[in-house]
Amino acid sequence: MIAQEVTVHIIVEITKTDRRRVTFHHREVTGRQIKEAAGVELSNDLALKEHGKLRLITNDETVMIKDGEHFVVLPSGTIS
Repeated sequence: MIAQEVTVHIIVEITKTDRRRVTFHHREVTGRQIKEAAGVELSNDLALKEHGKLRLITNDETVMIKDGEHFVVLPSGTIS
């Protein structure tokens, strides 16, 4: 079965004034792919912002993204 191509837009917040819209054409992505697409250092922490809380996403973790989801980049070790 061939996976249907989709377009998913997410927001990656680098700073309060630097929010980057990133587009993927599949729903399964790794933390590394999100960081690379947003142009940020792989050593930074990446978190998914959901229900007002931050959930750490590691470089090797695969997540199913949804259109409009909001990710935040923070210095390494910020999110536990």
